Amino acid sequence: MFFRNEYDFLSNFYPCTVCVNGYEFKNAEAAFQAMKCTSEKDVLLFTELNGADAKKLGRKIQLRSDWNTFRLKAMKYVLLCKFTQNPTLKQRLKDINEPIVEHNTWNDTFWGVCNNVGHNHLGRLLTEVRDML
Repeated sequence: MFFRNEYDFLSNFYPCTVCVNGYEFKNAEAAFQAMKCTSEKDVLLFTELNGADAKKLGRKIQLRSDWNTFRLKAMKYVLLCKFTQNPTLKQRLKDINEPIVEHNTWNDTFWGVCNNVGHNHLGRLLTEVRDML
C-alpha cells in the first residue's frame, strides 16, 4: 500500500502532534529524527519542522553512536506515541485488516519496499503497534 489518500495517516510526514521524551513535535518524522540527536539543543531544532524538513536536517546532525542498532526501537516508540496520543489515528490504524506494506518509489528498501524489494521495517512496526492496540 502507498501511504497516500486513505492511508496517508500512516506516513511519518502526516501532520499530527506527537509528544516524545517531553518534547512536542508536529509529526512523527520530526520526533524520529530528533531521537538521533546527542544534545537537547539539536532536539529542539526538530520541534517546529514539517516531515520533509526534519528528514533533511536529520541527515546533517551528529548521530548518537548507537543509532544503527537503536533506530528500530526508536521508530517503534515514536509510532506508539503517535497512535496512542491521537485517538482518531489509533482507530484508523486498528481498522486496517490487511498487511501493512510501505510501498514507495524513492528506493527506500530499509523502511519500505520499492519494486518488490525491501525489508518493510516501517510496515512491520506499524503492524506490531496495530496488534498491540
